[in-house]
Amino acid sequence: MKPIVYEIRRTLTSKFVIIMMIAIVGLSALLAYETASTSTSVGISSQPSVSFGYFINGNNLTMVAYAHDSYGNPVSRVNVYYQYNGTEYIAVSSSNGYANSTFPVDKAPQILIETNYSYRQFGNRITSPSAQYMVNFSSYYSGLQIIPDIVNPSNTSNLGFMVMYIGQNGTPSPPITIIVKATDISSKISDTSNFTYYYNMSSISIAKIYPTISSNNRNMSFLVSAEAANGMPLMLNTGIGKFTPFIDLFKLSIYTPITQSRLQNLVFSGAASILGLFIPILAIFVGYLTYGKDRTSGVLESVLKRPVTRGELITTRFISNALAILIAGSLAMIITDIIYNHYLHMYFSLLFLIDLIWTYLVEGVAFLALVYLISHVVKSQGALLGAAIGIFVVMDLFWGIIPIAVISALGISSTSSSYVTVNILFDYVSPAGYSNLVQSLITGKLGSFGGISINPSTYGITDLALAISGFLWMMVPFALAYILARYRD
Repeated sequence: MKPIVYEIRRTLTSKFVIIMMIAIVGLSALLAYETASTSTSVGISSQPSVSFGYFINGNNLTMVAYAHDSYGNPVSRVNVYYQYNGTEYIAVSSSNGYANSTFPVDKAPQILIETNYSYRQFGNRITSPSAQYMVNFSSYYSGLQIIPDIVNPSNTSNLGFMVMYIGQNGTPSPPITIIVKATDISSKISDTSNFTYYYNMSSISIAKIYPTISSNNRNMSFLVSAEAANGMPLMLNTGIGKFTPFIDLFKLSIYTPITQSRLQNLVFSGAASILGLFIPILAIFVGYLTYGKDRTSGVLESVLKRPVTRGELITTRFISNALAILIAGSLAMIITDIIYNHYLHMYFSLLFLIDLIWTYLVEGVAFLALVYLISHVVKSQGALLGAAIGIFVVMDLFWGIIPIAVISALGISSTSSSYVTVNILFDYVSPAGYSNLVQSLITGKLGSFGGISINPSTYGITDLALAISGFLWMMVPFALAYILARYRD
């Protein structure tokens, strides 16, 4: 069997290599799934909202507040404040989201209630702006209200709405039919639309409705109305002292088509972080286990008694190790690409996929070559293992912190050109920074430090510069190790 074939089989059947490949591919796939399956064109607010209703019994007004999140689910421990005639009334939402307060009011055609609410977030008490709620004394209960812009939990690019019904003395709704129609804003509800949906419900206080949104009606405006069981239209309460036969929901989709640029940003913020951590681990320890350990323990000398030269031995083992790194990175990126396409319906461009595979091949092979070089400098397994771990900790694990410390020590402003220059210099100094350079070239942003738009070529980030840098990082340490193996040992 040829030495190169033997070394490749030996490396790829190693338990450590197999476990690391499974970890790299598996974790990349999980992160890609999490990112792609939850991706939406806008952020989902984590702040609660409060919707109001009321009912009147004699001279007592009961204000009904429902505290909910962006999905319409109840939120507890929200403080709700009602101000009337200079007196403030406070209620706290329970586990079902309701925070009701009853207080006496004067008889008047309309009663103005000042409302706001507060909640705790990350230890801070946050208070909403005040808003006015108009109570119509001639109507003893608020009846049917529509709360728009409720996020669909099964597809966060789509919106629905919440139906809130407060009947006499707080009773739930009688049988009603909710009608949703895609239409022009000026149109009235019609039974003839291709996109008209009917929802029959009864005895509800809170209900969430998510009309079916297809690609054909994503950009349409929607209206909602209601009918009683006898088919007569019901008036909808707007919460500002007015009633209307229908309410404009506007669009029920916040979907925006996926683009290569957005796809690339998702990759750099997701699966790429896993590869940037685990590919160097694979490279450093496969180099130690398959070459460095044998070199420092003397086992290599017994291998050299066979018909193989020192140059052939270091070269075949280096190539077999590099092949393992290439396979791990390629499988991780290809499976990530498949997962993103499943959820976002777009594959990576071929050039971007090649760039990713090349990026992590450079990072991995560079760390691999450093271990090969150090194995010819130190004399013991312990020293080699310590040096290998030290390289990983300093040049990969903590490499993102070191530039920040240097910049802080030098007093460089984060808004200056020097800030960008120093970060980029550090990215060129370590293999771990190579992915940041590639990201800057593709996105025009400052690598993992993000948020700063730059002209990459102004700071020496070009295709040619990255190709030369990648080649040098892979080959220079190995060339030095090769020379030491062949001519000094």
